[in-house]
Amino acid sequence: MYSRKNTARKRIVLAAAATALGAGLALAPSASASTDGMNPHAAPFSGPFKAWTASHHASDIAGAWAHGHRGPLDNGRIMVDGTLYDTKYDHKAACVQIHAKYADGGTRDEWVYTSSKNGKSIGPGGGYTFASSVRTIWVREGLGNGGHCTRMARGVHTIYQR
Repeated sequence: MYSRKNTARKRIVLAAAATALGAGLALAPSASASTDGMNPHAAPFSGPFKAWTASHHASDIAGAWAHGHRGPLDNGRIMVDGTLYDTKYDHKAACVQIHAKYADGGTRDEWVYTSSKNGKSIGPGGGYTFASSVRTIWVREGLGNGGHCTRMARGVHTIYQR
């Protein structure tokens, strides 16, 4: 036989379990084509994803601000995401170059360009992914006109190295 007290206790336990399950589902990573099912923004400053910024390095140039996260995906690929801002309203747009070098000596460059003070996401669908054979990834900011970078920072900042 069940008493009212036991029934009430079971309802409380079931409600707590349902709440915990719901919270777990709400915090679960969302699916995204470019990140192969992993959302690095679920916990941007913990776990394998690390923050990066081009500021305060040789990769910095006045008028642009690029920053984001980088880290490994479950399938071994390396993801780089972030935002680029045009921080000066001087009729020059901001750009950032993301340069990857692979184990076989091959390279890949991604360029992001914006004239918006509201910023632009780095990478389609939330970020760029690089093959697991990538050895280094560096960034540098620049300025430009007409959709082209015409002046780059004097140096680079390595955000990933294997």
